[in-house]
Amino acid sequence: MLKFGIVGASKGAFISDVHIRGIEATHRAKLVAGCFSRHPEKNAEAAEYRGVSSERTYATAFEMAEAEGKREDGIDFVVITTPNVFHYEIAKAFLNAGINVSSDKPVTTDESQALELQKLAKEKGLKFCVTFTYAGYPALQHAREIIKRGDLGDIVMIMGEYVQDWLAGNTGMPPWRTDPKLVGKMNSLADIGSHVAFTVNYLTGLEMSEACCELDNVGGYKTDTNSSVLLKYNNGATGIIWASQIAHGNDNGIRIRIYGTKGSIEWRNEEAEVFNMTLEGYPTMLISKGRQYKMPYSSSGRLPAGHHEGLYYAFANIYEEFLKDLEGEKAGYYPNIQDGVRIMHWLDSCWDSNKKHSWVKL
Repeated sequence: MLKFGIVGASKGAFISDVHIRGIEATHRAKLVAGCFSRHPEKNAEAAEYRGVSSERTYATAFEMAEAEGKREDGIDFVVITTPNVFHYEIAKAFLNAGINVSSDKPVTTDESQALELQKLAKEKGLKFCVTFTYAGYPALQHAREIIKRGDLGDIVMIMGEYVQDWLAGNTGMPPWRTDPKLVGKMNSLADIGSHVAFTVNYLTGLEMSEACCELDNVGGYKTDTNSSVLLKYNNGATGIIWASQIAHGNDNGIRIRIYGTKGSIEWRNEEAEVFNMTLEGYPTMLISKGRQYKMPYSSSGRLPAGHHEGLYYAFANIYEEFLKDLEGEKAGYYPNIQDGVRIMHWLDSCWDSNKKHSWVKL
């Protein structure tokens, strides 16, 4: 069984728990080391909670990278779930120590850092996973195959949104995600808009060629809380991405619509295990995860059709392929540092577009 460590996983933290549970669901790796918090008490508390020995509980990520890189029984990979601005230096330290990396997105706060990590991972012969969640949903894996097969014809228009309301109205103390010292220069577009941009590329294979972006700061925060991007793709298709954290009435509303010359697909996170498909001349079909259809439209999952898998198993599906790759087995697709670089290039281009109030080429 592989061994892994984690950086940034104090007790009660949300996304680190999702990573750990997802990895545990693969039955391929065990948590043995960590730097759970910068605060000694929280660090010790989380280590005890996770069953990690004090010997392998580290005060800093850099101490952990150096020590684990020297151990004969050192970790095979590290998971990074810190605030965004720390991803780059931590990932770099572990790569230099000869340790494979999995990082939450966005992988860095600018493209140059992401390119450096990509180069370093290649030089060291190491694997680098970036956990863009929605590549792990069986329904979207299924939709991707349908689009690749050409069932929708040529893609002509794409509309994607990721909307929440947790920063709408009077929220009291500003959370860390609105602090540029912790997230970098962007919030809503980097935090949730990046998921839409990645997922569209994952589904269609299309590359963005031009962008026109507007970053709005609604609520008086120091970073954007609402963002809108007009897009052009390399095949001539057009698109729109809207990412908002101030949209009253939305918990975690992700919606992606892809229109082609022969049909369309629509997927919503609220019903993540199904999607609508409409083909020219046919009524709209509801395609469900885990069903084996007589037509060549079938998908798989960890649970049978009608049994919801959700976020934990989406992470498990991503980690399954990453860990297979680490073990030298034949692995399927998982989001990697190349995807991280692509999204950072898009985010930097959107930042430039917003500053110039104009279209920019990617």
